[in-house]
Amino acid sequence: MPSCGVVDSANASVVVAALSPDEAKIAAAGDALFKSNCAQCHAVNEVVVGPALAGITKRRPISWLIPWVKNSSKVVASGDDYAVALFNKFNKQQMPSFNLSDKEINSLMVYIIWAEGQSPQVAVN
Repeated sequence: MPSCGVVDSANASVVVAALSPDEAKIAAAGDALFKSNCAQCHAVNEVVVGPALAGITKRRPISWLIPWVKNSSKVVASGDDYAVALFNKFNKQQMPSFNLSDKEINSLMVYIIWAEGQSPQVAVN
């Protein structure tokens, strides 16, 4: 198991533990990003225009989620089976591309996990 405060890169999943003050700041940043970029089409626990995001880090590794958030159409065009199935399931509704850094996307994932009722723990930079 990875040490406290790091992303488990071997499994590309977020390790769950109690939020430190720095991690709470990351989750708050993710909350703000979610509200300004994602909430129009997504909720954590409910399907809206796009899928509910609860459990996303269990369904897909962070190494997949980062390029997906940045440019989902590119991932779909690559023929990725999961991306194509998701695109088709939601009536070929294209998610817009987002000019977010890897760190910002990581903070979004921290917020989503926290909003699921868990306590995410990630690298604090």
